[in-house]
Amino acid sequence: MSAAVVDPRTIDHARLRDERQARLQASMRDHGVEVCLLFNEPNIRYATGVSTMPLWALTTMVRCALVPAEGAPILFEHPNSVHRARLLAKDVRPMGSWEFCDDADALADGWAGEIAEAMRELGVEGTTIALDRLGTPGFLALQRLGYTFVDSAPTTEAAREVKTPEEVRLFRANGPLLMDMLAAFEAATEPGVRERDLLAVLGDRMHRGGGEFQATSTIASGPNTNPWRAEATDRALEAGDLVFVDTDTVGIGGAFFCVSRTFPVGGSMSPEQRATYRDALEWLEAMKAVVAPGLTCAEIAARAPELPEKYRAQRYEVMIHSVGLEEESPSVCYPFDRQWNADRVIREDMVLVVELYAGEVGATHGVKLGDVVLVTADGLEVLAPYPFLDL
Repeated sequence: MSAAVVDPRTIDHARLRDERQARLQASMRDHGVEVCLLFNEPNIRYATGVSTMPLWALTTMVRCALVPAEGAPILFEHPNSVHRARLLAKDVRPMGSWEFCDDADALADGWAGEIAEAMRELGVEGTTIALDRLGTPGFLALQRLGYTFVDSAPTTEAAREVKTPEEVRLFRANGPLLMDMLAAFEAATEPGVRERDLLAVLGDRMHRGGGEFQATSTIASGPNTNPWRAEATDRALEAGDLVFVDTDTVGIGGAFFCVSRTFPVGGSMSPEQRATYRDALEWLEAMKAVVAPGLTCAEIAARAPELPEKYRAQRYEVMIHSVGLEEESPSVCYPFDRQWNADRVIREDMVLVVELYAGEVGATHGVKLGDVVLVTADGLEVLAPYPFLDL
């Protein structure tokens, strides 16, 4: 089933923020969490609707969100970005960072004092904080004030796994962007073009189309396709190669899309390449036919098509994983692997990636294919239905 068309300009970002915030706070109440302190960039965005310098914020402690189970969150933002954040969030305050300074402990103590005061303002009575990640100076500073911590992941993952109505519209709005990126990639695939050149083509279309950044640079050609975990290199494509791409794109509004396609270079494929591609495509389509709301991850694994033995040693680590603002939970492992989410139920309005890598150990090629799908009552809706090769 192909995706419905949504104009990105019609996305109601205030509604998107409010839906997500309500979903998170409901999950907090369900899990008995009084307050969350969130540094993970996608969690901050989910709770407040604000993303600022996301790649930098993924590696540094420059912004955080304090989220009560009731009431408006407080966003502590990089001082030079406060004015921008206030366009979306209701309560934004400058973040006092301790990084890249000689006296980190003193600065972290000041920050911790501001967090403690903010919790008093929010009416937080306990001393337990649900936390996703935090640098050591900040962690120790809050400990010195008597706070203890629990993992926020069970709460945030439960909130984020089923998409809100506006999130569903956002994912549908991203489909055309991914289609355009893949079309430009395929058109540029010819002998002499470097993997890095193809990455630049992909990024150009992504940025011009309103996307934000690429989480990886997974483009591999020729011998780099087996084994495949290579980032894009200076290698120039040669006639007779296969080249594949996993988009791993944080697109419009932060929606994460990892769509995978494999293309021949020079227009022809060897019989061995065709056989691998055919095996991969048959498995992918059969796997998509298995997934339905109401099934557990264990049930899906038990019903999954058999991956040919020759590809198992170099298999992708999961058959299915969720996406939202990043790669998310749940995931479904191969039936011969341990199911870490065995009892998790697949539900309507989850967004999943169904994907595989097919490459024999010692072979000179491999194939990567995958689709991003929305789970509906009527079946899976492929959100970026870029055509596969017609063999």
